[in-house]
Amino acid sequence: MKKKFVQIAAVCLLSALILALAPATAPSARAAAQEGQIIRVGLYYGSSALPGANLANEVGAGFRFGYFDGNNQFVQLAATRQDAISIVKTENVYYGTLNDYTSYHDANTGSGIVVGCYHLELPGTYSSYDSALAAARGYEDGFVAYIDGVYYVRIGNYTNRAGAEAAQAELAAQGVTTAIRGTSSYGISAVITGTNTILFQYDDSDNSALFGVAPNAAGETGEKFETWFKGYAKYGAFRYERINGGNLTVVNLLGLEDYVKGVVPYEMSNSWPIEALKAQAVCARTYALSNLNRHSSYHFDICSSTHCQAYYGTNRAGSNSDAAVEQTAGQVATYNGRLAECVYYSSNGGASEDSSVVWRSNQDSYPYLVGVMDPYEALVADGISNYYWTREYTGSELAQKLRALGYSCTDIVSARVREYTDTGNPLEVTFTDSSGRSYTLTTRRVYSTFGLRSYRYDISSGGSGSGPLLVNGQGVDSLDGMYAIDGNGNTVAIGNGVYVIGGDGSVTQAGFGGSGGSSGGVFTISGAGWGHNVGMSQWGAYAQALQGRTYRQILEFYYTGITVG
Repeated sequence: MKKKFVQIAAVCLLSALILALAPATAPSARAAAQEGQIIRVGLYYGSSALPGANLANEVGAGFRFGYFDGNNQFVQLAATRQDAISIVKTENVYYGTLNDYTSYHDANTGSGIVVGCYHLELPGTYSSYDSALAAARGYEDGFVAYIDGVYYVRIGNYTNRAGAEAAQAELAAQGVTTAIRGTSSYGISAVITGTNTILFQYDDSDNSALFGVAPNAAGETGEKFETWFKGYAKYGAFRYERINGGNLTVVNLLGLEDYVKGVVPYEMSNSWPIEALKAQAVCARTYALSNLNRHSSYHFDICSSTHCQAYYGTNRAGSNSDAAVEQTAGQVATYNGRLAECVYYSSNGGASEDSSVVWRSNQDSYPYLVGVMDPYEALVADGISNYYWTREYTGSELAQKLRALGYSCTDIVSARVREYTDTGNPLEVTFTDSSGRSYTLTTRRVYSTFGLRSYRYDISSGGSGSGPLLVNGQGVDSLDGMYAIDGNGNTVAIGNGVYVIGGDGSVTQAGFGGSGGSSGGVFTISGAGWGHNVGMSQWGAYAQALQGRTYRQILEFYYTGITVG
């Protein structure tokens, strides 16, 4: 069924909404998630892992050092009253600015501030942090180290063994015996930002207990503590790990509701209607719980980018977005008692789509992720930046794209949507080249190959060539299997590579396809919306909220058959 972008008059739709879609009274929220659920959010990992990472108090004073146990509970080992600290790997790291980040780096920044990887260690061990700290304070650059479960006192930091040996000799002359020490490839130090002063060092050589930093208790008024990290204020604590001895994988560990408060104002605006924000809060909470351990190879649940869902903390949060989270606390979307996969996107252009079309998934596994016609976005389309979009390609450019996929094609002379879904989105697109060969791609392949903004589009041609080849009045994609009949009734297979003789005697190669053009023509892909079209449209939620629909109605519209509670 071929459906294009139909705009419904806003006045008519508004009247229908007032009559048919009056908001229902929502039952009280219930805690559907496990109380005390901790979410582990990966901030920097893999190729983005950091040699050094700064932290600064926003509320409260100082930090606690320790590790996280198998239940993601923080175990305190030490503390500091310093408000600006940095966590660094125990290799030579240099303080300065690189790639617009002022912290500690592998490259020498020329600042002259370097944290070296060699230290001197006093004999013996200590039964507690306090006893070790008392001993460390006897030396100007002494600090406490917690190595494989035991407290030690270490002195100084040196970039090479020769420097450590020279310092060792000076202490020996004063009657102080020390040993030169380094750490394993998992070692991590906490330092005062902008200095080489080590506050605490941690090394668990089998990497089973991961180093953690948590802000000290909040201020006297009891406000919740926040910590600044790379320009964003975040709730919770931070965990650091050197996977395979590399740079620091940085993970933010915080409660589920605090996490959702850091997602909603980045996926929507705090200024949006609260019912839209509440719908977003339920989606974000459900998505987090249904994707626990998604990034298990890096030892955290979900990342902070749109690969999972945007999370940056409290900077953009406001009373509206916080209220949306609080008023839906614990609520999730389920289908037959199981968490739904609450995926969402910016806008759909007039219709969402089945997950099986977009992701080739088994539709039976996601019966609630089915396409629906969406009349609501049309009400606000004029206020959505780049809602309508186009992409233009010549036949040669289309051929280059197809050849990159492995097809051996000549210039494209025809491109048309071969089949549409029930909601009017393309299902398959057929391209035909100048030799008459046709190539049919799924809409998923077209979306990714041509960098389209959404799955709702159509293709037209402004070609200037001889036009399509017609058989019995119908455009054809190929002449494979067709025959020509001569005046004596003889038939012969004609294949492709057919030429047409014009009235002036000119000979040109025939083009194919009802919507095709010559290789010199321009093909225009015209669409609307932005995103993958599966699940909830955020702008559609915005439009529905403006019409008085509740967050439950919004969610039940986009996720067929779900239960919210």
